[in-house]
Amino acid sequence: MAVTSCEIDDFPGPDAQVFGAIIDSLDGALVEQDIQTGSQIEVQELGFPTLVSQFWVIKNNGEYRNNLVFSNDYDIYMRNGNFFPYTLREVSITPGENEIDFRVVPYIRVKNCIITRDQANNRIVATFTLEAGKPIVKVKSIRLYAFSDQYVGEYIKFATTGTGFSQTFSPTIAINPATTYTLSIDLAANSTLIKPGRSYFFRVGAMADVAGVGTIRTNYAPNVKITL
Repeated sequence: MAVTSCEIDDFPGPDAQVFGAIIDSLDGALVEQDIQTGSQIEVQELGFPTLVSQFWVIKNNGEYRNNLVFSNDYDIYMRNGNFFPYTLREVSITPGENEIDFRVVPYIRVKNCIITRDQANNRIVATFTLEAGKPIVKVKSIRLYAFSDQYVGEYIKFATTGTGFSQTFSPTIAINPATTYTLSIDLAANSTLIKPGRSYFFRVGAMADVAGVGTIRTNYAPNVKITL
């Protein structure tokens, strides 16, 4: 029994690598994500009596890579997204490198985002506009996030205090692309979290309100690194 349990099986290992990005179908821009508790790529390998789901990790900037994939046909579902539901059926993954991009419609586009340090008022200030992916989209909330590394977002952030760094709309409001929003973090009020002489990452996010699409995640502009 001991000898049998140690025998090497003759099944081939993963022979394919899959990579790509979540891309805005309108302008080709990467659709920024949360690396933790964010959008998910769920895949099911076809050809088996029972389909088993696997989940591939998406980077903050919307790119992904999995180097341990078995070549075969797959159904691919985008789950818990910050974009309208998206599915690919019977995708053929061949041995070697496979580039698969997902061209989606984000719920909200955070545009014209500028994040700077206002030294005179000792604040980090962000200005930006919003654009709805479809007319049915409303905005529920906006926030300027801060953290010590690049993974800053809704689930990885400092618990900043004070006022001005977030805004909640109740009831939710229609998105006007001509409206410029301003959010700020008071550095003095958050001196125990954000300290002089160090570098921090700041990122603007917007949460959409859309009926009938399931779980919704935050939409983002790219993070900005600022040394204080």
